[in-house]
Amino acid sequence: MYNVGIIGIGSISEGYGRPDDPNAYCHTGGILHSAKVRLVSVADLDKTRRVRFRDKWADRFPGLAYHENAISLLDDGPPDIVAVCVRGPHHHSVMEQVISAGPKAIFLEKPPTCSLQEMDKMTAAANARNIPITVSYSRHWSPHVLRLQEMVQNGLIGTVEKVIGYVGGTFLSFASHTTDLICQFAGYCPESVVAQGYYREDEQIPDGYEGEPIINGALIKFANGVTGIHVGHDAEHGGFYCDVMGTEGRVRAGIYIPPFACGREKKPIDLAGQMPEEKSVFTVAYEQIADYLDGGPLPHCTNRDFMTVHELGFASIESINTGREVMLPAKNRTRKVFANG
Repeated sequence: MYNVGIIGIGSISEGYGRPDDPNAYCHTGGILHSAKVRLVSVADLDKTRRVRFRDKWADRFPGLAYHENAISLLDDGPPDIVAVCVRGPHHHSVMEQVISAGPKAIFLEKPPTCSLQEMDKMTAAANARNIPITVSYSRHWSPHVLRLQEMVQNGLIGTVEKVIGYVGGTFLSFASHTTDLICQFAGYCPESVVAQGYYREDEQIPDGYEGEPIINGALIKFANGVTGIHVGHDAEHGGFYCDVMGTEGRVRAGIYIPPFACGREKKPIDLAGQMPEEKSVFTVAYEQIADYLDGGPLPHCTNRDFMTVHELGFASIESINTGREVMLPAKNRTRKVFANG
């Protein structure tokens, strides 16, 4: 069993879940219901958050260590896995501290960085120490979405031709979940993107940053011939899902909707009995990390895969600003976006 420490104990760390919910949508709940990892320490600058965490979760994690900052947690002996759940603009500085401490793996909340230059430096430092970085595009790990991904890869609907994903919001902090979902079914091999979006007039932007635009839509060309379309709006079944079009049928996949597939004649494919039991996406993610540490494959959304999604986000922002198709990798590595997710 691998020890986990969480830096930053806000909503995605613990606030969105409850101790009695086995499918809790938060890091702490996912860890609680896993037999492969255990939570040993948390850190937050805000005493109110530490007290709230203790009141809510302490009886489930006896002996848990509470720290006032990341340095204190890491100096106590770095856990095997460190989860970095602070706000996006603080990721780079905290990640420098975490990588220097040398854990076995890092689970980083999205958006991973506020610039591609920060991402390049962060990944180079982690690679030098052989530390994998997994980024929490959390809806990726829905068990039935993972199963549909496997079935599509095994030929359920023939050769994938188009993937259409739905959700609006800011490119890096929110819509990136659907960017990753599109890549999950199209492949992590985008070549170019043309995007449309807009900036919020009332956004408060600190010095040194640009604002983070909201997506209207994006057209992504993949090296394998797949076309990706990101619709910057919820659709018939809400958001955070995609339609996958193949030569022999279609699949609809998303964390909040039932799995669906049909053949070329539009006849539904019976998926009964082929879907796994639901569990917290964070349980699934942490167990993939644990399996990797036991000698298994890299977790999903790790290293090259999360870098590809992040590149797409910044290339899309470049496309909005220039009105042109942007090839990947993006050339502008220094653009610094206030991605405060």
